[in-house]
Formats: sequence, C-alpha cells, structure tokens
Amino acid sequence: MHILDVVQNSVRAEAKLVEITLSGDQEQDLLTLEIRDDGKGMDSETCARASDPFFTTKPGRRIGLGLALLAQAAREAEGDFQVASRPEAGTMIAASFRWSHPDCKPLGDITATLETLVTAHRGVDFVYEQREGAEIARFDSREVRRA
Repeated sequence: MHILDVVQNSVRAEAKLVEITLSGDQEQDLLTLEIRDDGKGMDSETCARASDPFFTTKPGRRIGLGLALLAQAAREAEGDFQVASRPEAGTMIAASFRWSHPDCKPLGDITATLETLVTAHRGVDFVYEQREGAEIARFDSREVRRA
C-alpha cells in the first residue's frame, strides 16, 4: 500500500516515468525501497514538510498520511526515511527497514501492485527492479508497450 500511496503522489505531480527499486541485503539485514519520479518536484519548504501528517498539497484536504505512514513504518523497523526533490526535477523517496525486525511490514503482492499501477495510469511508464544479492528482476512498462 505504501508503494501505491507514493506513486499516486508522483502521478499527481505529472510524472511520466516512475522508477521503483526494492533491494534486499540479508547480510546487512536491510530492505530498501526507493521511488523516483520525473514529476514537478517540490521546493525545499514543501520537501521538508512532505512527511508531516498534518501537511498536504491536495486541495480540500487537511492531512496527508501516505508519506507519514511510510516514514513511521521505516522508523518502527529501525530504518530510515528520506525525501529529496527539486522543482521541475522530480522527487526521490527512500525508506529502509531492518529486514528481520518484527515490525518490518510484509511486502504484499508486488505483481498485483504493478498491475494496478500500469492499468490505472496508462500515461505513465513504470520501471520496477527487485534486487537481492546478485539477482535482479526487472519490469519496464515501456518494453511491454513496444511488444
């Protein structure tokens, strides 16, 4: 659900490409999620407040829980959360989790998540990479469209 929430922010920011990377390192006991987009980006003030649950840029709303809940999930699993963005240069969200921590949330059905994203946002391209050790699984919606 965190991936869907963050990507929805990317879509609202008019991203045409969203890159999602999930990396697992059992030796370091680390699971990392990174989502990058080429959307409008945020100025430094907005970026600094992005994970505040009482801040949102959505018209008519007073709270924005997507990034706040991801940041909380990372902290609960002894991880970290970062937001980096620049106007007109896109945004990067990164969350890390201690993989073996009992509060590390399950990944869920990544295939269904990707299917939902691709079918719901036909004007956006998605690249997904899942890395574990030397193994890399990759999905690129642009390749599917070309085929």
